[in-house]
Amino acid sequence: MPLGLFAQGNTWTGESLAQMVDSARWKLGALRVNAALQVTNAGHDSDIYFGYLEDPVPDFTLSASSPVQIFLPLGRTAVLEVQESPQYAHYLDTERERAWNNRLQGRFHVALKKLYLQAEAGLENVRRRVSPELNLNIRQISRSMGATALWQASRGVSMALLYGGATYAYGEPGEGEPDIAAILDRREDLFDAIVYYQPSPRVRFSLGGQHGLYGFTTETTRDTRSFGALGGIEFIPRTGEGRVPRGVGGAVRLGYMVFDLIEPGVADASNLVGEADLYAGLFRLTTVRAHFARSFQFSVYSSSTYYLSTRFGGGITRHLSRRAYLSYDLSLIRSAYPGDDPEGGGAGFPAHRYLTHELRLDLRLTRYLEIALVGSMGTRTLSVDGLSRHRNFVGIDLRYGVPMGNITAPAGGLTR
Repeated sequence: MPLGLFAQGNTWTGESLAQMVDSARWKLGALRVNAALQVTNAGHDSDIYFGYLEDPVPDFTLSASSPVQIFLPLGRTAVLEVQESPQYAHYLDTERERAWNNRLQGRFHVALKKLYLQAEAGLENVRRRVSPELNLNIRQISRSMGATALWQASRGVSMALLYGGATYAYGEPGEGEPDIAAILDRREDLFDAIVYYQPSPRVRFSLGGQHGLYGFTTETTRDTRSFGALGGIEFIPRTGEGRVPRGVGGAVRLGYMVFDLIEPGVADASNLVGEADLYAGLFRLTTVRAHFARSFQFSVYSSSTYYLSTRFGGGITRHLSRRAYLSYDLSLIRSAYPGDDPEGGGAGFPAHRYLTHELRLDLRLTRYLEIALVGSMGTRTLSVDGLSRHRNFVGIDLRYGVPMGNITAPAGGLTR
């Protein structure tokens, strides 16, 4: 069924959904499918724990996954979407880090003439680094649900209400690992209200507020409320026949967040927060990009409920031919705890600083087969001793097929 029949609405999210379903690579009866086989991080890591242990632990690593995205149109106004992504992480020598992971997400979309509705639920069972404070992989099981309602009030004005809820449970600690479950097991509920104004096809402004509730299973003194206000602008680039986007694309959101700890006598926090992800095409063959994120994060240290995380960086991509392009990216991550001095660590916690350089060469061998040669150098510095830990990686990424896509939809707040 042509999705032009399905997408009756004028909402920008409904139009994005229709384009996503129409562009799915495979059509199996009524189903629309994107699927891929991927191998990532296949190479040598000079220290898989990035200096967390006293001595470096080098190893050869590999992650293999097979993400699948399925759309099923239901009549002319609804679409059922399922995303399934099993993964296996292999370490040649470090057996404790070998793990099976899985991510499952289901969404039900309804696109009416001036109304877009979405309900979703997800389940993740993954072993991963849960915090830059702790360079160990910990088993995390998260169950999520959410809902979105977007009303297109007029040609340029729309309004959205969002809800997102999730529970996080962490596995039993292994030998030498901290008991993360006792500290971070929790439930989160986030509520957002956003107004959008789009004066032209290339620019969309937003203004919204968020309220969050965080309830901890064991460490109930960490129970928190958050209140925030965010304003943003989104740039929608022209799509041309060239290899790079025409003009500026991406989005910026900035605002102020209050982190209110419910326990009496525990210090609250407030600060500027935001995120930005921008890119621009230059001279038909070059793309430059910049990114920024600043938000409150829950700490793995039992004596500190939260810290303020700041990330920023940028990169450049140069197309060498129709099938090859070279990219360089720089990323910096810093943390600050309550009572810190400007360099971090003043409150007695080892504030961290990560600096990463990455260089990669991507080659498109066929329409669906891509390979990338990747090299990265990372430096991790702790305020507690001022010493730098180093981590280098050299390897390849490989993908066959079509990766999963995402529709353009309202985005919620920034806590977590």
